[in-house]
Amino acid sequence: MNKKSIARNSLAQIIMILTSVMIIFPLYFMTINSFKTREQYLVDPVGLPNPFTLQNYVDAFAGKDFLLWFANSLILSLGAVALTMIVGLFAGYAFAKMKFTGSQVIYVMLLACMAVPIASVTMPLFFTIKTFGLTNTYLGMIIPLVAFNALQMLLLWRNYFNGVPDEIIEAARVDGCGSLRIWARILMPISTPMIATTGVLTFVYSWNEYLIPLLLIRDESKYPVTLASTYFMETRSQTPEMVAQEYAALILMTIPSIIVYLISQKWLQSGITAGAVKS
Repeated sequence: MNKKSIARNSLAQIIMILTSVMIIFPLYFMTINSFKTREQYLVDPVGLPNPFTLQNYVDAFAGKDFLLWFANSLILSLGAVALTMIVGLFAGYAFAKMKFTGSQVIYVMLLACMAVPIASVTMPLFFTIKTFGLTNTYLGMIIPLVAFNALQMLLLWRNYFNGVPDEIIEAARVDGCGSLRIWARILMPISTPMIATTGVLTFVYSWNEYLIPLLLIRDESKYPVTLASTYFMETRSQTPEMVAQEYAALILMTIPSIIVYLISQKWLQSGITAGAVKS
């Protein structure tokens, strides 16, 4: 390995280390301070808690509808996962293995929509949802979540199905299988990694979504955890005791998405790389 390659590798490692520190440190800071008393937080906000206390978590729950907020986020995330999975599976199969007029043009137009930020379509989105009377409803939030997530999942599914040899599809057609039967009997059994990948990504994106609920929800009983965290901080004074409780609340709100990711990590890694090389 020459000096130029060593320098490039060293620079890449330094950048990755710095990036990791930038990502991990806020989580570390929030986690350790959620277990500290007021005095510890004031004296040493960066050090480990000593003694270790759970009182902030108890106080954070007191008088707040955390279980309701969690349930709202769970309904939105699972609903978005289910509908996004259906749309992505069928659309990905259609664009990868079915030939129809204008398929490439339609696919490119859909991908182009991925470049449009959500913030730029907030007005038409709000008026559309309002016109159908879906503001302050779960369905009114799930539909935009599916619309924005399905485009990304379509890209993954199309690439994955493109990696399935056409000979398998043709053999199935010779045996009398239609498109739906090929999809259900052949492609689905070999798509477990991609199902896990798109499910996890959609769940995490939906769980962490802030702008769509902020735009469409005014009823506090329908708040997901992202809106609830803002509401929680706005209704509390920024004293050291309250800040520690806010850290505890934020930790509780991030746990479900972290658990989902950790459980599905094996399938997530294999699913993301699936379809990268065409067989």
